[in-house]
Amino acid sequence: MHTRIVEVVIMKGRSIFNCYYMNFMSAVCLTMIGPMLPQVSTEFSLGITQMGTLIAFQFAGFTVFTVTAGMVSDRIGKKPVTAAALIILALSCFLISLVRSYEMVCVLLIFIGGGLGIAEAMSNALLSDAVPDNAVFQLNFLQVIFGLGAIIGPILAGVAFSNGVSWRVVYVVLSCFTAILTLFFVTNKIPGLPPQDRIDMQGLKHLIFDKKFLLICLCMFLYTGSESSAWGWMTTYTETVLDFSVFKSSLAVAVFWLAVTVTRLFISLSIKKFDILKLVMILAVCSGITCAIMGVLRNENATWIIIVLLGIACSSQWGLIVTYGTRIYNRNSGTVFSVLMASGSIGMTTVPYMMGIVASTSGSMRFSLAVPAIMFVSISAIFLVFLKNKKLKVES
Repeated sequence: MHTRIVEVVIMKGRSIFNCYYMNFMSAVCLTMIGPMLPQVSTEFSLGITQMGTLIAFQFAGFTVFTVTAGMVSDRIGKKPVTAAALIILALSCFLISLVRSYEMVCVLLIFIGGGLGIAEAMSNALLSDAVPDNAVFQLNFLQVIFGLGAIIGPILAGVAFSNGVSWRVVYVVLSCFTAILTLFFVTNKIPGLPPQDRIDMQGLKHLIFDKKFLLICLCMFLYTGSESSAWGWMTTYTETVLDFSVFKSSLAVAVFWLAVTVTRLFISLSIKKFDILKLVMILAVCSGITCAIMGVLRNENATWIIIVLLGIACSSQWGLIVTYGTRIYNRNSGTVFSVLMASGSIGMTTVPYMMGIVASTSGSMRFSLAVPAIMFVSISAIFLVFLKNKKLKVES
């Protein structure tokens, strides 16, 4: 009996570690696209719109793969789907270091985005399954782990790129670390998927036509699209508009994620003291205001302050929106997480591209910051509807 208890504890501990490692690596790979843009742009002689297309292709793969994987995972289990995603990610990171055409880079970014999307969605779903009694804290703390990866990734990229290391070498390193993660994951036992958690078409239909859930999906679209635009374009923006050095522009992304991570940790540790609805509203409004201010700043010191404030404002919005959304359904966790993730990834696919178009059309990247500013404020308006309309509230 005691031996069985020990085995379960060890299995659960390894599962939690794998989810943390998976989310950490997802963050490193995901945020690499921002610091990489100037190097790839120079190598292939790309314009601003084409640079936005690179971000769009990565998140297009994120969207398509994540939705499909969510439904498949609720049929055959999360482990085989997650293992396949990690293998795809490791291979794609290696292959992108070898290709010599812009078109093939775009194709492989689709697969990298797909692997990342599945890994991130499944790490959340698997962690929720592993610790159902402490899911709210764990899902928010998992975003702290994501933030650590998002801090370390840009810093390492900035150091590498400023010292003449090619972006191709960086992707080879990412491939190796993902391969190690794959070995850790496939050798860990994971409890089987409960029969009642398997999605059926009636359940899926109910899910996608539920008004509350669709509004949460819209918030995921608005938030994730705006956040990814903020850090995705930050390297290019600070380098071209504010004349930051290569290292400083990459460091700006790391500073943003440092502010995000520290604030997420604080909110995670005191999550029970906050009203989720009101907290999201406040954070979203502050995010919109800081984006608008950044668009008019010209002073470097003030820009650093605004980058920190933007990170603080963005911080826990993703985790809080997901937590609020998953309270609507306590079944079909793979599909629920994946639909929410896919909603966000559609935003990541379209919003950075929209910013590129606005920047290209207006002739200045400053005007493009109006796009995420408006979207952040829209999130606050939607959560105000939740707060005022009892029919749209979800019980704690």
